[in-house]
Amino acid sequence: MNGPGRFISRRVAEVGMALAGAAFGGIVVVGALRHDVGWGLTGPGAGYFPMRIGLLLMGVATLLMLRAFWVSTSARFAQVGSLRRVAALLLPTAIFAASIVPLGAYLTMFSYLLWMARFQARRGWPVALALAIGMPAALFLLFETWLGVPLAKGPLEEALGIY
Repeated sequence: MNGPGRFISRRVAEVGMALAGAAFGGIVVVGALRHDVGWGLTGPGAGYFPMRIGLLLMGVATLLMLRAFWVSTSARFAQVGSLRRVAALLLPTAIFAASIVPLGAYLTMFSYLLWMARFQARRGWPVALALAIGMPAALFLLFETWLGVPLAKGPLEEALGIY
């Protein structure tokens, strides 16, 4: 971050994303090493392709990081205020994704939609509640009733006997 306008440079953003990509590739490689990464009589082991994909991700991330250092640029990636607006959407979405397993899809969806409609989109309570109740109900009918595909259930659905 620099100067009075406070911004994040493009180089910092590119290096950060390259490091994140390399870390992800490293996680994939470590996971693949728990399996057979070679080629056997019946074909590739369970870790054969994941290992190569992880190494490829790490290699590409390394090239992107080197490029970020070689290419001279003073371009701005984002103003700090812009990143706050992105975080205001990203954080509730991450909480939504992490809450599906312990709370179930429907309660999590209700909470997420209520929060986003009421506090992010600044809609009135009637509209926010209609969306937060109507959408999970519609998806319940679609998936559970018509398609016969159950979505993740949580303690509320279990208490209501919808399990």
